[in-house]
Amino acid sequence: MKWTNRGNENIPYENIAHMVKQNPAFCIYGAGKFGNELYGLLKKFDLFDCFIDNSVEKQKSGYNGEAVISEAQFWEKPVRPFIVIAASAANTRDIKEHLQEKGLVYDRDFFTFKEFINKVFPVIAYFVFDKTYVNLTQICVTERCSLKCKKCAHGCYAVKADNQDLTLEQAKKSADAFFSKIDYICEFVLIGGEPLLYRQLAEAVEYIGSKYRDKINIFSITTNGTIKPSDRLLSICRKHDVLFRISNYSKQLPRLEKQYRILSELFDENGVRYNIGPQDTSWMDYGFEYVNRNGTEKELIAVFDSCDTPCHEIRENKFYFCVMARSVAENLSKNVGEDDYLDFDKLVSPDWKRELLEFILGYSQKGYLDMCNYCYGAECYKHPIPVAEQL
Repeated sequence: MKWTNRGNENIPYENIAHMVKQNPAFCIYGAGKFGNELYGLLKKFDLFDCFIDNSVEKQKSGYNGEAVISEAQFWEKPVRPFIVIAASAANTRDIKEHLQEKGLVYDRDFFTFKEFINKVFPVIAYFVFDKTYVNLTQICVTERCSLKCKKCAHGCYAVKADNQDLTLEQAKKSADAFFSKIDYICEFVLIGGEPLLYRQLAEAVEYIGSKYRDKINIFSITTNGTIKPSDRLLSICRKHDVLFRISNYSKQLPRLEKQYRILSELFDENGVRYNIGPQDTSWMDYGFEYVNRNGTEKELIAVFDSCDTPCHEIRENKFYFCVMARSVAENLSKNVGEDDYLDFDKLVSPDWKRELLEFILGYSQKGYLDMCNYCYGAECYKHPIPVAEQL
């Protein structure tokens, strides 16, 4: 969306925020992985009411020390909280249809997980709490990687081994700039390339954890699992409750199965949280190497709006809406999009929080990114490719 009245654009879900002021309570439908991630966010803002789950066992034992009720008990509540569905894609679809059959209105009475954390909660944070919130932001500490994956979404296969990483001071400045403007984030991520190649990763984690951990729901490192973390890094990650998210490439690279077992034992022994993702069956080809739309402004705005990526990046004072657009433009020498960011140092107007909210919701000066010209965007799912196929 293109800014036409910066700082005073139409904000979706503003009416929901005003409803939340009157009824500040949310039920999480699904006492599992997604529900756990959402729980910390709602608890932080004192908006959590209960979990809803059809598991009788969970209803008896509770979850995260909180009550788990049946759906029948939800309907008995004199004032019904809002619902956020926190389930797999298939279960979300079924629950959504079921709730609509029961008379609840989607986007008013209940929301899906992804929509809520990306679109609804930033509006609630601003209008109800006067806070700035974003779902996901990353610091890309290095573009170097231990693998050479064809069609890497960041174009890291084109990065040379001696490529310059962020300095520790740049990593610190990135965190400082970000948290000078953001009050709370659902997940703050250190990524690469392969972040465990970054020699000062432990120092970066210690700096961010010691200064900003109370502003972060989930503090994570995304890794391909090929490198064993040092004892010092493990100790610091345990101290600051850092989650390792390990991408599972074992179908294409069977040798990694043993490595994942070794890492699992290591993390368990050291009390460090980790998650090994499902064995991916396919990636999506974004088309960066050969797509060239030569799109008009209207066409590119449509591409950007339909994509709606949640993967933001902070790089010193520069807040990029799409981390892939920045990294691919640099790594593949596209030489576009140099100005496609929001400058946090220039967010100084009385309405800067509103401007930031608008940017998070997809407004910008042009209404699109230059890299939209070279990307399939939301259509990338139509172009599946093998996972982690090596050059």
